[in-house]
Amino acid sequence: MPEQGRAELMASEKRLRDFVAQLFAVRKLSDEARARTLDAGERWKIDASMERAAAQVQLDHLVNGQELPDFDKAAREFYVAHPEQFVQPEQVHAQHVLIKSEGRSKEEALVLAKQVVAQANKDSQDFGKLAAEFTEDPSGKANGGDLGFFARGSMVKPFEDAIFGLKSPGEIVGPVESQFGFHVIRLVERKAETTIPFDEVKDKLVRDETLKYRRMAIGKEYGRIGKLPGIEVDQDAIKALVKPLDFKAHARAAEK
Repeated sequence: MPEQGRAELMASEKRLRDFVAQLFAVRKLSDEARARTLDAGERWKIDASMERAAAQVQLDHLVNGQELPDFDKAAREFYVAHPEQFVQPEQVHAQHVLIKSEGRSKEEALVLAKQVVAQANKDSQDFGKLAAEFTEDPSGKANGGDLGFFARGSMVKPFEDAIFGLKSPGEIVGPVESQFGFHVIRLVERKAETTIPFDEVKDKLVRDETLKYRRMAIGKEYGRIGKLPGIEVDQDAIKALVKPLDFKAHARAAEK
């Protein structure tokens, strides 16, 4: 087991206990399988699994034995070369009250929404109380209509256009009609577009660069093995084994 995995395992009594129980179960089931007569397909499955495990161990040995690049440097270079991937778009923080037309006419819903707008404009700081009293958005009653921060593309267009049109915290807009009903919306805060600092994404980028290197190194090893003397694939035999898939027959079999 890798050092990091071992350390994580030993740090939790429950995790260690579960691991030991699972390990015992795997070994017990393995013994039971070997104690009975296996058919050819079952033996092939076991042998193939062992082959794959041994191959993976050897690949790890070959890749880890190479001189590894500076992944921190590679992460920094990727960050600099792809600035567009690390842009945090403009966001707004909003509260809203939703008045639905269900159980009332559209005109009645609009009148009620206008009443909420009037009360909100008197004192926008009490908007949470208005939401708790009037909103018909189930989650809004519990959290004062708070929608948190969101960027463009997260809300229906009429709602989005209205909230992103506000400039100052505390501003109210509404009623805004959408397919859900009438919204009364309050701007809590705006965040301008920013670039995410390198330090905040460094760990992920280092992991990405490490995986990218491993894939490349493993691909090279497969390529090396494919060019070894005596390694030859009989292409004619491969073609002879390939059978076009009968999609209709496949579908009929799936229905049974």
